[in-house]
Amino acid sequence: MPIYGKDSASATLGQKIMELLKQALLIILFNIVGSMGSIALVSTTSFAIQQQPETKSPLPAKYGDNSNKSDSEFKLKTQDEVTKLLGNRKIKEIKFLMWKDAKPATEYNPDIDGNRKVWKVTADYVGGIDFDSGRCKSNAKLTQVLDAETGDNLMFEVRCPKGSFESDLPKPTPEELRILENSR
Repeated sequence: MPIYGKDSASATLGQKIMELLKQALLIILFNIVGSMGSIALVSTTSFAIQQQPETKSPLPAKYGDNSNKSDSEFKLKTQDEVTKLLGNRKIKEIKFLMWKDAKPATEYNPDIDGNRKVWKVTADYVGGIDFDSGRCKSNAKLTQVLDAETGDNLMFEVRCPKGSFESDLPKPTPEELRILENSR
């Protein structure tokens, strides 16, 4: 049997490649089965390789690279401007960084370029802090990242010690607690 099918002159390059891939996979399967000492029947009629659709290039980030822009063009140029925007907070530290250096290691956001200039603000709230879905009763640690160019909030995180968090959301049902426990 020829590698390219019955009529090799009319076969497209894609069909030829698919046939070669099928044959290579069959060889691999027979080698695996042979090394296991078992016998297996492999049918090539049920084997199919689908061609992948054309992939589009990713959209540009909403907050693109602004590392070549002068800081004088930004809405938040100084620590004082950041402090004024945030209002009466007990700020522990303010740092001017790139997004890739300010974000948590597990954070991935395709809308923010890694070379975006940002302000990272950390604050301690010994007396606690309220937020949308609840409150941290004491010793809350807040981390916020603001876009230097626009002043937009890019990240807001509140860390609360165990036992200090109160939620405004309804308590989970016993079934929801069981599902949550089994997912860990």
